[in-house]
Amino acid sequence: MLRRVGKIAFYTVPAAVYFHDNIAQITKIEGSSMQPTLNPDNGRMSDDYVVLAKCFFSPKRGDVVVARSPTSPREKIVKRVIGLPGDIIRGRGGGDGFDVTRVPKGHCWLEGDNKSSSYDSNGFGPTPLAIIEGKALCICWPPTRAGIIRSVEAGPSRVSTPFSSQTAAPSSRPWGIF
Repeated sequence: MLRRVGKIAFYTVPAAVYFHDNIAQITKIEGSSMQPTLNPDNGRMSDDYVVLAKCFFSPKRGDVVVARSPTSPREKIVKRVIGLPGDIIRGRGGGDGFDVTRVPKGHCWLEGDNKSSSYDSNGFGPTPLAIIEGKALCICWPPTRAGIIRSVEAGPSRVSTPFSSQTAAPSSRPWGIF
């Protein structure tokens, strides 16, 4: 019996770790920067948990993504993709020198839905595509909020798209799938 359990663990544990690290995972979302899309209530017990796809997608305008913070790499941020390489973005203001910006190759423009509570590309500028860890697909907890996370694009007054492509160009990520 012990030998059988050991054999099952020998095969399932590495598969589970691989799945979590490379395919998808459930991620707790904290903070108010994505309100009302995520964590609409500020209470302690109201954090949303989302399914995060880590491969088989290219960021599109309007996607909600999880990325490493460009200013604090140990922290993760959850933001919406507003612009892709080549796009011209009219920032939300704030005097940080990013009023009108062309998103450089290999970068994107990320913003939180709650502009009064979000430190995003309006503060730190265009974000490297390589630090995006995955796309938030759906809310899985709490059950009362379970559902697909909708993609919402910024209007034409904020983003000029010189290219017809809606997705980022493939990067140097493994397998060419991100």
